[in-house]
Amino acid sequence: MSLDAMKQVADAEAAAKQAVQEASARSKQRISEAESAGREAYNARMAEAQARADELMAQAEKTAAANREEILHHAENQCAVLCAHAEGKLDEASSRIVERIVTG
Repeated sequence: MSLDAMKQVADAEAAAKQAVQEASARSKQRISEAESAGREAYNARMAEAQARADELMAQAEKTAAANREEILHHAENQCAVLCAHAEGKLDEASSRIVERIVTG
């Protein structure tokens, strides 16, 4: 093989090696960019999900507070009815006690 042919082979090998290195560097850069974009998209979706969860939690707390007030109001009404009923029975009970003591 002539010296000129050997130089051409060596130059071609060097150029191929350089092309492989450049392709490898571009691939690594693209992978890094894709990973970065993926992290950004993930973080954005997580922030959206957290905001939605916070919104749903606030709505649930508001509904729970309204339900609590309704339940308390209903319980107060029931207590008032029971107290009124008990007061009505109190007079009857005291009359029976007096009657048993007197006639007993």
